[in-house]
Amino acid sequence: MKQFFKFFTASCLGVFAAFAILFLVGMLMVSMASSKDTTVAANSILKLDLSRVIPEKTGNVKTDPWAMDANEAIGLRDIKRVIQNAATDSNIEGIMLTHKDVSLGQATIKSIVDELNAFKESGKFIYAYGDYYGQSAYFINSTADSIFLNPNGMVDIKGYATMIPFFKNGMDKLGVKYDIFYAGNFKSATEPYRRTDMSAPNKLQTRTFLNGMLDVFQEQITSARGFDEATLDRIMNEYQGINAKSALAANLVDELIFWDRLQDRLREKMGADENEKLDFIGLEEYNSKIELKESGPRDSRVAIVYAEGIVGYGADEKGSISDKQYMKIFEKIRANDKIKAVVLRVNSGGGSALTSDIIHKEIEHLKSDGIPVVSSFGDYAASGGYYIAANSDTIVSMPNTLTGSIGVFSMMPNAQKLANEKLGVNFDTVRTHQHAITMSPFLDMSPAQKAMMQSETDAIYDQFLSIVADGREMTIEQVHEIAQGRVWTGNDGKEIGLVDVIGDLDDAIKIAGDMAGLEEWRIKEYPSIEKEWYEDLLKGFSKGSSAQALIPDDELSKSLIQDYNELKSLMEMKGPQCRVPYIYKFN
Repeated sequence: MKQFFKFFTASCLGVFAAFAILFLVGMLMVSMASSKDTTVAANSILKLDLSRVIPEKTGNVKTDPWAMDANEAIGLRDIKRVIQNAATDSNIEGIMLTHKDVSLGQATIKSIVDELNAFKESGKFIYAYGDYYGQSAYFINSTADSIFLNPNGMVDIKGYATMIPFFKNGMDKLGVKYDIFYAGNFKSATEPYRRTDMSAPNKLQTRTFLNGMLDVFQEQITSARGFDEATLDRIMNEYQGINAKSALAANLVDELIFWDRLQDRLREKMGADENEKLDFIGLEEYNSKIELKESGPRDSRVAIVYAEGIVGYGADEKGSISDKQYMKIFEKIRANDKIKAVVLRVNSGGGSALTSDIIHKEIEHLKSDGIPVVSSFGDYAASGGYYIAANSDTIVSMPNTLTGSIGVFSMMPNAQKLANEKLGVNFDTVRTHQHAITMSPFLDMSPAQKAMMQSETDAIYDQFLSIVADGREMTIEQVHEIAQGRVWTGNDGKEIGLVDVIGDLDDAIKIAGDMAGLEEWRIKEYPSIEKEWYEDLLKGFSKGSSAQALIPDDELSKSLIQDYNELKSLMEMKGPQCRVPYIYKFN
């Protein structure tokens, strides 16, 4: 027995020592990784590849704990600040745009385009190079002084379109139907489950906002490339970018050239020797070497509250908007007497009507405490995304934001036929009251239950109309005329009273500071992004950056995951929904 305790104690000490050594090695590697190298080589070129996930706030995305070679998801505001820093950095000679495809929202693209156009005022160059260009990539790359294309490439610009899948026939074959309740002729989120094609109102609203998107795109391209709109329309209609030679002939690009020859051209431009290695520095590396500190007085702060992702009830994860998370944020803001104004940055197609109303009430509390609130719209500020902003003192939107969608729907799947006829499973009930079992996926709803659900949906729609009417100083009748679930662009939203100012986040911050009577201020951002316990450790082992956004690099996978997440969020819905019909995809 004595021998047993001897070996047992030794084994325990050995295991403890092993863990201690691993811990110390890990901490040493974390320390080595966190020692910041701030050296930027002279005559560097900032290489921007924006085929990435770009959240509103840096790090506000789901992360993969096992992605050891991952890149941090740098937020839109920080990307703009990186570009601003490069404009005044004597070690940065210019910018090279190298993305071929980007999967970003149109308002995000417009914000980056505006920042790159401002960068050119520094006198530094912007070049773009690609083996081919997708339309959204070309939107960004049009800011370049010179656009270079692989001699075997193409410029894939051909106009705006969206394609919507309809599931009704497939669900019918499976034996699944949906009981659907909605308020608003344009509230088309449920159409894929109750129709086999787009309704006339849905086609009308979609064509209208696609034309609005096209207007913003054309404005940039015609200005940058010296076209008139008729010429650009002809280029897109005739698909003149289909190969490199026709793209060059159409003046979509400036030169057909291979990458190695372009590097020679860059050496000549920068006065470098013939075989001298060019110093390209990527976005993540450059961001890691510079300090994007917030300036201004600490006792006068403007808070930016980023509300991005699906509005959900009870959820509490990065890249989503939950009741409990945002109630805590607004409680902290009200308790902080240094915060003088709030900017609500919205990039959301909405979701839970209950959570939207809870956040709306929190905005009302801020205003009653004398704190001005300005909302700034990103790619989407629609349905529940508009609901939470409707009572802001001022609403600022990008011209190509998708907003409005003031409507409500509820959906309940009914898989009774699937269970009975396909699986051979039957259900029977015993109940004390007629509604003791309601909204079961395996029983038909009674006429009374259907009437009750439609009544509840209509009541929430009426409440939504009232919220917007109060916030926008309109009558309920005026709001109903422009509501009914209809989606608008930011430009159209300003025309009909849903938006006050066309501008970006910086404009909204300036308006909020002015409303608070501040001459200077310091920015405070919410939510605070807490690093997971594993992120620094993996960063140390990989000598990379923090954990990777859960979206792969290839376009097909991104598209499929987006479709999956949309379908998953619909299947997980709880209660009536205020959400945009779809997350639209634009070529």
